[in-house]
Amino acid sequence: MTGSNITAQKVWFTELEDLINSKFRDEVNERVKEFESFRKKDGPEIFFELCYCFLTANTSAELGIKMQRELGVQPFIEDSTEVLTAKLKNAHYRFYNTRGKFISENRWIIPELPVLLNHPDPWVAREFIVENVKGIGYKESSHFLRNTGVFDFAILDKHIIRMLDGEFARSGKALNRKLYMKYEQQVIQISEQLGLKPGVLDLYMWKMATGKLIK
Repeated sequence: MTGSNITAQKVWFTELEDLINSKFRDEVNERVKEFESFRKKDGPEIFFELCYCFLTANTSAELGIKMQRELGVQPFIEDSTEVLTAKLKNAHYRFYNTRGKFISENRWIIPELPVLLNHPDPWVAREFIVENVKGIGYKESSHFLRNTGVFDFAILDKHIIRMLDGEFARSGKALNRKLYMKYEQQVIQISEQLGLKPGVLDLYMWKMATGKLIK
């Protein structure tokens, strides 16, 4: 890590501590309770949250939330690929064919999801998702698991990477598995210092980076 990155981290770490100790913590705690409720939900409801990760890839979280509110759960569970793709196209989604295909082809995992969320080793659960669910990498699987009550992982989107390593973020390089694990360990270390789970820490870091609290 370069000197400029270290200096930048010291600055935002102090700001992060202030945010954690502010009234914003109450909002985060409420969101965490919402996430934890998924541990008791059934497969289709959990799959609906997995679909959110397909919908937000390379677009905004707000658009994903809007689309899910408009359609509800059933189209993501029951619509044919063609029908679902048409709905995504009408919503002006980018890569609507790919998203629709991934959602329909991954429905096989619906009955497995409650088991995965309650797996005794969350790292095994994440690897299973990455290896077996089409279109889902480490960032998306970590995001999905956090949003369904598993807080052990870092969600390394561009905003978080920019905070951890501005030089790497500006390079435009993609995160491979090795790099993801490297930066994830940084987040885990920070979360341990602050007494938070990595997935909960992400909510504070995202608030700092974007000014928003979004799942």
